[in-house]
Amino acid sequence: MNTLLKAALLSLIALTMGCMVFVPKETLYLKSAQDHATQEEVRQQLGPPRSTASTESRGSVWIYEVRELEPGSQNTWASIGSWCDEYRLNFDEHGILRQWTHHSYVHPGEMMPVSCNSTIGIEKPAL
Repeated sequence: MNTLLKAALLSLIALTMGCMVFVPKETLYLKSAQDHATQEEVRQQLGPPRSTASTESRGSVWIYEVRELEPGSQNTWASIGSWCDEYRLNFDEHGILRQWTHHSYVHPGEMMPVSCNSTIGIEKPAL
């Protein structure tokens, strides 16, 4: 019984560590930064946003796009063109990160779509 418990615990730890490998670095950062990071701190970590907008409550929304080509998509046999992760960050009137969302899109046959959520893209669930 003791050996079985140790094996189960070791498997759980390995599974948890394995899943962390597949979580994008932007997601890991934003989870740790929510409710305390300033706009300047976010800019230092993620770089300049693709676009920004003001909100009615005197806050702002920043949009980041992280693009990735499918391995082998440079040849004619690739089935998927590119992936695009969109991060939408909401800052309050004091410039503090309060909320954020992450969506991933696949763009069949497109190498560099105009935006992540273009009509050609197919949304896939976020991690």
